[in-house]
Amino acid sequence: MTPERKRAVLLIVITLMIGILIGALGVGLLGKQSRRGGNPSARWRQEGKELFMQRILKEANADSSQAKLMRPLMLETMARIDSLQKETDKNVHDVVDTFEENLKAILREDQLQRLREFHRRGRRDNPQKENRKD
Repeated sequence: MTPERKRAVLLIVITLMIGILIGALGVGLLGKQSRRGGNPSARWRQEGKELFMQRILKEANADSSQAKLMRPLMLETMARIDSLQKETDKNVHDVVDTFEENLKAILREDQLQRLREFHRRGRRDNPQKENRKD
């Protein structure tokens, strides 16, 4: 075996070992994340809100007494924004559903089903539709 070939095989083996190690660590971290309990996206959302509030306080250069007064206002504002987002998402879902209904006359059933699945995957809350009357 030539030295170049040995080097190539060695690089492939090392790359494989690094890939296995990264994969094992990734699975371990995901398992650890799920054992912490709770919904990870909800936790990330909450952590994001906390980081956002810290950023606002930093940009405003608020002292501790101002921060104490600002925090409830920021939480209330974020709750209102979340509510608006949910309402907007529902309206968008309704528009998409109407679009799908209008496509019934144009698309075959298999095409329509693929489109519905595509739209469901894109929804944030991923609601499962009750039995639709097609």
